[in-house]
Amino acid sequence: MSWTEIRTLGSLMIAIWAVWLLQTRFLDGWQVVDLPPDQMLSTYVTVIIGMIVGEILVTTGVSIAGSVLNDATADSADFEDERDQQIERRAGIISHWFIITVVNVLALRLIMQETYSSSVLSPLAIVSTSGIVFTLLALLFAAHIVKMVATLVLYRV
Repeated sequence: MSWTEIRTLGSLMIAIWAVWLLQTRFLDGWQVVDLPPDQMLSTYVTVIIGMIVGEILVTTGVSIAGSVLNDATADSADFEDERDQQIERRAGIISHWFIITVVNVLALRLIMQETYSSSVLSPLAIVSTSGIVFTLLALLFAAHIVKMVATLVLYRV
């Protein structure tokens, strides 16, 4: 496993932690709970700071481990060739299309929910402030997870 893959795996674990934290704070079962603004803000700040610190620790740890274990400088541990850059671009495109697809499905689902009152599916509870905040944050972290998984898969293909 390359150092880039290890860094990607670490980033994936941090993003999964962020989604887990969001779902424990915002959801009760499959329903979004209306939270007070101070609790939403503290969750938001906790998740964002956790992601930033986690990414810094993973990147620094991989760079240090790469330089120590390879008996080289930190610059060579961070070296990316054309294949690495192409994989990162392709994973970014996959993540981009994931966001586009999910946003369109949500928009269509909300429109259909308002158009047809006898919907087979239960109404989506994302019209409250808590629902919007949870949906946006979950979508962002899910897109990051998709990008990290796509990166790992593309390295193996």
